Amino acid sequence: MILLFTKNNPASANIAKKLIEGHGFTEKTSPTSAETTLGQAAWETWEREGVMLIDTNAPTVLDVPTDFDTDCLIILSTHKSKTPGKMLTAHVPGNWDKADMGGEPKTLNIAHGLMLKRLIKALDAENRKQKLDWPVCLEADHHGPTCEVPILFVEIGNGEEQWADELAARVVADAVASVVFGAAEGTEPETVFAVGGGHYQRAFTKLLIETGITVGHMAPKYAIDAMDEGMFAQAVLKNVGEVKKVLILKDETNGAQKEKIRKFAESAGIAVELI
Repeated sequence: MILLFTKNNPASANIAKKLIEGHGFTEKTSPTSAETTLGQAAWETWEREGVMLIDTNAPTVLDVPTDFDTDCLIILSTHKSKTPGKMLTAHVPGNWDKADMGGEPKTLNIAHGLMLKRLIKALDAENRKQKLDWPVCLEADHHGPTCEVPILFVEIGNGEEQWADELAARVVADAVASVVFGAAEGTEPETVFAVGGGHYQRAFTKLLIETGITVGHMAPKYAIDAMDEGMFAQAVLKNVGEVKKVLILKDETNGAQKEKIRKFAESAGIAVELI
């Protein structure tokens, strides 16, 4: 597990600061093997129990390097929105169509559904425990980077006031630490491909928090019309856990979209369920 941040992103730096102050990370005085391999010996790196926390000093969180050999990358990040407000979010990066915000077009990353479920549940729990009381929500796959290992973003939004909020940074840091260093609970959940809804995946957030199911990739309604069989295949195959089912939000997709997904699923031998 590797946690990446950049001091050039305010929320990213603030979450990392809380991790260092409160969760036993020790600064390393010599470069890690990953740093040496990537020629980045100047990175500032902290470590706890084999988990690396690295300040990549990237100009933005979309530019962090991803050429690591690890089971999962978690990127500490701001969340930006045109709509003012407070929010804690998590999602798998990737592009359903164009790559307007980094990464490769029509390319999804490897989703780690179990880690995403644990992360969103931890955010929800810490948010309530510490009485921050901000909305907690999954986002559909969007933006870069594209990489070869499982990757997740965890974010504070939506503007400068929220990015600088000390309690929000602590909530996210505590949630991340509980996921990274805590024991996984129970049996591994069933991973599904989630389809429908808007950019903010409220229905699937509730599903992850309240049931034994988790999601890998999330395709919002606006991505379905341009989706082809190749993109559908990526959504099913690029997962840590095996995907045997597609869940479609029946009230947040139209008839043509449902039929399109059904045909793709039938061709791939995947079950479909409307919820």
